[in-house]
Amino acid sequence: MENTLAKGESPLRLFLLLFLPVVVLIVGGAWYVGHDRIRSELDLIRTDEIGTVIMGVRRLDDELALPLRQLRALVDVTAVRQALQGGAATQGMQAVFSDLIANTGLYDKIRWVDETGQERARVNDVQGRPEVVATEALQSIASSYYFVNAMKLKPGQVYISPLDLNVEQGKVSVPHKPMLRLATPVRDGSGHARGVLILNVSARQLLDAFTESLVEARDHAMLLNSEGYWLKSPDSTDEWGFMFQRKQTLGSRDPEAWKAISGIPSGQVETATGLWIWSTVYPLKVTDKRDVADLPHWLVVSHLPKGQLDLIGASVWPQVGGIALILLLLFGGIAAWLTRALAGRTQARVEAARAHAEAAAAHRLNESLERFHLIVEANVNGVLAVDSQGHIVLANPALERMFGYAPKELLGKPMDILLPEANRARHAEYRADFMKAPSARPMGAGRELTGRHKDGSVFPVEISLSPFTENGEQFADAIVVDLSGRSRG
Repeated sequence: MENTLAKGESPLRLFLLLFLPVVVLIVGGAWYVGHDRIRSELDLIRTDEIGTVIMGVRRLDDELALPLRQLRALVDVTAVRQALQGGAATQGMQAVFSDLIANTGLYDKIRWVDETGQERARVNDVQGRPEVVATEALQSIASSYYFVNAMKLKPGQVYISPLDLNVEQGKVSVPHKPMLRLATPVRDGSGHARGVLILNVSARQLLDAFTESLVEARDHAMLLNSEGYWLKSPDSTDEWGFMFQRKQTLGSRDPEAWKAISGIPSGQVETATGLWIWSTVYPLKVTDKRDVADLPHWLVVSHLPKGQLDLIGASVWPQVGGIALILLLLFGGIAAWLTRALAGRTQARVEAARAHAEAAAAHRLNESLERFHLIVEANVNGVLAVDSQGHIVLANPALERMFGYAPKELLGKPMDILLPEANRARHAEYRADFMKAPSARPMGAGRELTGRHKDGSVFPVEISLSPFTENGEQFADAIVVDLSGRSRG
């Protein structure tokens, strides 16, 4: 990473290189964890709902098992058998019926209907007490569907009617009385058909027990008949629609769900309207199928609406998102700290390298200056440098000795002090012309040049000029040779 920064990568790019992989991991992990938690929550809900449905089925089975056993036992009771023989009175049979109603509280009425459809003995439950119906009040039910279907059965078989509401004189009883009819054919000792025994099971207790078994699912579980009509519903206005010629069924309200539910005895399916879980109830089912004919079936159905399922995600995602955000902030802070640390360390190294380079350059410059001063100061000829105004900025020892001045005494002085007074005015013109068009050349070509010693004496010299520029300012340097010795020679 430090090498990356050293090559010119910005701190932002380094931060992104550190942070983006962590973002991908955290976001991906949050997505997986969120969906896994939602799936786990849904699995728990499905398990609970399946348990609820199974509990409802079992409760219905339990509530309906006793009437079947009692109907079968009733056929073999002595008083009942004697009445079926035809010669005995029905008082004994009525007493048995009365005891059964009084002791169980399960039946609305118990009847013997002979082979012609005429009621021969009937006991009603009137506010919890058995009441024997007088002979003259007995009715013919030859056209009723449960009598007709029961007469088609073999001895020992049981007819179970659909669960509906009690009807008296062609009208639905008010208040409503849910009713289930169990009927079995009977014969006398000679084997002749003697009609049917019928138990009218009061289904209110059965339905209340079913509702009680649903516990927390009462607001979304229901009991349907095989046609999709509601027998028990969270919305009571949906119940018993078929008794009042209403066409509203689960199939008409939600065709997709009903297609799945009616297709198999039990299962679960998730549709656009939510999660559906169901199981089929076969009333009074027994292990020996020959004992039961034309069994109707009911459906225990649990329905969790889509909005309720969506609440799971609405509760899970904020939690997972909050944790992911905390992790992102944490790792973002770590990445920012690392970026600053690496950038600072790299910057320090860059600064150190720059300082080292500058020190090396200064050292080289100093060495060059030292070499330059050494060359200048060791030169046997005079070396002189002046600015554009003619002031001396450099004079080597040879020049200072040549003109009789002490070290550094010439610095800042006008160059004219080194010329005879007669030449000073003309020299100013020469200097101005030279600065206008500077070029390296010998000075005073074709003329004898003289210099003025500090003591006022003059001596012949030879001068070479060279221009140079430093920081935008024009300068001129001169090499001065004392020709006095040559003249004497």
